[in-house]
Amino acid sequence: MPRSDYSSRRRRPGIAALGVLGSLLLVVIAGVVLWGPAETSYRGDDGLLRDYSAAPEVAWSVDDQTLPDYTGSGPIAVADQRGDDWLLSYPSGLGRAFSLVDGRTGEQRWSAPMRAGLGDCALSSDRRVGCAVKLGDRPDGFYLIDDDGTPRPAGPLEDTVQVTAVGADFLRINQFGRQVTLRSPSGTTRWERTFAAAAKATVSGGLLVVTTADGRGFVLDPATGADQLACEQCEVLVYEQGVLTVSGGPDGRQVQVYPRTERDVASTPVRTARSMTVVGGDSVLPVLAGTGVSAMMDDSGHYEVIDPATGAGLWQIADPELSKSNTRPCGDLVAFALKDRSRRFYDLRDGAALGSMPAPSITDPDHNLDVLRCVGSSATTLLMANRSTLSAYDAAAGTLAWDLAINGTASAVGGYVVLTQGTSLSVLRPA
Repeated sequence: MPRSDYSSRRRRPGIAALGVLGSLLLVVIAGVVLWGPAETSYRGDDGLLRDYSAAPEVAWSVDDQTLPDYTGSGPIAVADQRGDDWLLSYPSGLGRAFSLVDGRTGEQRWSAPMRAGLGDCALSSDRRVGCAVKLGDRPDGFYLIDDDGTPRPAGPLEDTVQVTAVGADFLRINQFGRQVTLRSPSGTTRWERTFAAAAKATVSGGLLVVTTADGRGFVLDPATGADQLACEQCEVLVYEQGVLTVSGGPDGRQVQVYPRTERDVASTPVRTARSMTVVGGDSVLPVLAGTGVSAMMDDSGHYEVIDPATGAGLWQIADPELSKSNTRPCGDLVAFALKDRSRRFYDLRDGAALGSMPAPSITDPDHNLDVLRCVGSSATTLLMANRSTLSAYDAAAGTLAWDLAINGTASAVGGYVVLTQGTSLSVLRPA
């Protein structure tokens, strides 16, 4: 996914609720604290989309006919994004080229692409592009790109092959992946450190997250490079109010919950949920499910939606007819599967029941949520996809709102739906 800005959303108190919903007897127990609607930031990894309640048209598209020196030997990608500035990356020559475009129109902002070769580029918070050029179309080094696309030398390459923007600075990782250095745009070293295995850096929800090839995860202080959080054989998941780590435990997986502010993470967890894991899917809140021997012995599903700031349960759902698999959290919606393969949709923030959907036809796998991937949601519209179909479901009505034949992947960038198909990249226009 592309790297993007963080913006906090409000939380509001709610009330407890207990209800028996329909003939399926799904029981939802709401917690004491409920999350309310909030201003949308479209940070990219929480599954929130703009309005796609109606079938969209293509807003703009680029391909091997429109991108200079694109060889067509690999896909076009959105390498980074800040508001309407989108940094595209595509194969060119020995490595990759980068081009800055207007995310609303696809208009090229530069007169020519930056050919980074085996290097990398990133887009900082002040909309400045920094590129490590290695075997590109100019001498090896680190460059800053002017608004019109003119590269300006800003220091030596120092074997940099990965670049990640951290605020206005650039995090640079060498070709072996172990040496990580944060430098100012002019090349001043802020800090550096060495990891035991190859590292990969991302900025998620405003936090600097580093994962390494030996299975470790870190959240680093961007000012010093020191660990704010570290875990072994784990996955680090960032939410607006907290960070969750999912790691192995003596009886299956375990989840630890760490509150956060805009830039800092608590050093100790407020909750350790043993024999639990986080159900996969980009969403505004984590959905926990049981793992290990005890969960395997259960004859039905049980899920808990928690507050990442406290670890407390916001609401939970359990019923003898609830499936233990194929739950789909997505944006601010969640679709639960029942044992008969039908579905029921809920609002992820407060547990409010929405619509239900019958079991999918065995002759129509393209609309079977069991095998589809979350793209995102907006209001009560849920977008799911496989490589051949992008489908929008009206969660309130429990019906298919529209679908679109595709040949590739669908993803979310800045709240927009982006299609990567062969040698083209297209952005769908919201309603």
